[in-house]
Amino acid sequence: MNIIEFTNKEIKNLSDPNYWGTEENISNENIIFDYALKNKIVKQDWFDNRLKHTSVERLEDLLKELL
Repeated sequence: MNIIEFTNKEIKNLSDPNYWGTEENISNENIIFDYALKNKIVKQDWFDNRLKHTSVERLEDLLKELL
């Protein structure tokens, strides 16, 4: 599974309120965010500017960067 599919899956998973904040959710988001930083898709400032975003909003914004 590529990072775009993985991100889409994570966005879909977050529609379940019982999923949000689980160890799996946190781990998957960290994988996605680390990938974006390590591959210089975004910089830390990009994340800093989205601190008040929800997880879904941040992932949707990142998905736009990945495409």
